[in-house]
Amino acid sequence: MPAFVRRVLSAATILALALLLGACTITSDKPLLDDSEGAAPLPDAFTFFPYEDSPDGYVRSTDAPASFAHQGNAYVATNIPDAKGPLSVAFVPVDQSVFVVAAKTSEDPGIVYGFGRYDDGVLSIAFSPDKATVAAIDHERKSAMPMGKHALRGVTISPSTEAITLKNREALDYLAKMYADGRLPMDTLTVAYIAEDASVAPPSRLVPAGTGWIKVP
Repeated sequence: MPAFVRRVLSAATILALALLLGACTITSDKPLLDDSEGAAPLPDAFTFFPYEDSPDGYVRSTDAPASFAHQGNAYVATNIPDAKGPLSVAFVPVDQSVFVVAAKTSEDPGIVYGFGRYDDGVLSIAFSPDKATVAAIDHERKSAMPMGKHALRGVTISPSTEAITLKNREALDYLAKMYADGRLPMDTLTVAYIAEDASVAPPSRLVPAGTGWIKVP
């Protein structure tokens, strides 16, 4: 996997360029969400500290933090290395705890999607489908009601990478509902600590605890 895409996925800077480099993501060639749908679950301005998976939870990544500000119905960062213009990230509610996360850059028409939760300063996003994701979708294609089967016609899966391309909003909504219901497994979460005050050191480690997180100083 190219280093840039690896940084996108592990650091969760959510750059929408991954689709051009063949990374295993969920993408669409054009926006499927309306700009007016974006919610504001995060602070109006914050520093995004990326973490990476480890045997003892999630530890601080060596990747640099990024600064975001709420603009309109999205959060925008302008200091992301290698990005083609500002990075815009929108959060559209699925239910009370899950959001569809949609990321794009100003110079790229494609969108990268994930399914996120934000709890007590910790943002976790499932960006990367894997073999279990593909198996769950295949099972759903066979067992779903006719409306579900119709929605899944808008889902195309790469046989070599498990990357998913969405053709329409119906397909995105169906996958989002599957994820919120616990029926769509995804690969390792990308995790970040959201700090309103960048001068305060973020936790050294974040440990999942049920639906929340333990922050280790």
